[in-house]
Amino acid sequence: MDTQPYFTGPQPSGEPEQNSPDVGGNDSLSVGVGKAMPPSLPAHLPVLDAQLSTGPGEVAEVRSLLGEGMHFVGNAMLRGPFSVAGQVEGNLTQAQGALASIVVTETGCVKGDITAHRISVMGHTEGILDAGQGEVSLHDTADVHGVVRYGRIQVNGANLNATLERAAPPRPAD
Repeated sequence: MDTQPYFTGPQPSGEPEQNSPDVGGNDSLSVGVGKAMPPSLPAHLPVLDAQLSTGPGEVAEVRSLLGEGMHFVGNAMLRGPFSVAGQVEGNLTQAQGALASIVVTETGCVKGDITAHRISVMGHTEGILDAGQGEVSLHDTADVHGVVRYGRIQVNGANLNATLERAAPPRPAD
């Protein structure tokens, strides 16, 4: 017989309960001290909020933030506004059917391509900024290196070492 103590979360009295393993219990999961955790039960897994679900062909808008001091490596597909205050090494692309706006704050740094309907830079970027027919705003604290594609552009004293390419306006249908 195993004489190791077992611990479950605090009880209503505020005292921890010492008991035997109860992996199938309804309200608590008991684990022996020094023992491995049992496999997670499906009832304990996180569930996404049903309101984020969309119908076929619809893309939900999701706001995202990469905080100062955080470092993200990889590519991201965006469905809404995204603010970069940390560092990104990879490409940021708006999802098909979405109109994303990306803000690179004063503390933000993106080394990779950014593709979005609206791009605003106050920090550092290296790569292609592609707004297509959309807007690009480069503020006085911006440090931009690479290529900038835009429909409309606003430059307010940015350190700009880039090739500017204006996207051709769409032709009217004949």
